[in-house]
Parts: sequence; C-alpha cells; structure tokens
Amino acid sequence: MKCTVLTNPVEAIYLVTLLLGVVVLVLIAIYYGLRSKRVRYTTTYLSGEPESVVSSISPSIASLYWGFMRRFAKTLYRHLVESVHTGSLHDWYRFLSSWLALLLVTSIIALALHALMR
Repeated sequence: MKCTVLTNPVEAIYLVTLLLGVVVLVLIAIYYGLRSKRVRYTTTYLSGEPESVVSSISPSIASLYWGFMRRFAKTLYRHLVESVHTGSLHDWYRFLSSWLALLLVTSIIALALHALMR
C-alpha cells in the first residue's frame, strides 16, 4: 500500500475536516440506528401524595436556584454580598485579582509538574 505525504497544510486541513465530518456522520447514523424506538412514559413520584397536593409538578428554575443559595451556599452568598458587592470598585478588583492570582499559581505549578514529568 502506497502512502503519500501531504506537504500542503491547506490540503491537510481539508482532508482532516472531511474525515472528521465523515466520522461524525457515521456516529450519528449509528446512534439513530441503535436508539430505542419505544417511548417510555413515567409518572412523577410525589412521595405517595396525590397530584392535587402540589400546584405544579416541577419547581421553577428560580425556586431551585434560591433554594440552593439559601440552604447550601448561604455563607458563600453572604461573603459575596458583603465583600464584593459593596459598591466599591477596589473591593471588586481585590476579589477578582485574588481568584486570578490563584489560577495563575495553579497553572504555573501544573506547567512545572508537566515539565518535570517529561
């Protein structure tokens, strides 16, 4: 089998794009061919209560967000409101720069570890 080397980068990009497109189309065909044709209907589990107990079967997104914030992230929310949302640009900059500094230090450590592993 003869293998040719592409020296033109544009031709290589076209070839790789074409091959990836073919792979995606084949994977989509396999997915649609193997997925179940049967539609399953399930009822909502309401802990044994009748549906008349609740006004709507699914909670709103706002209720889920505020429920999470009030119950699980109360200290984080309080910290953000008291230290970042004070109206002072200096407080916001200090908070943002501390997170960016943490990301920078983490990336430097990751790059150093990567260089040592080579």
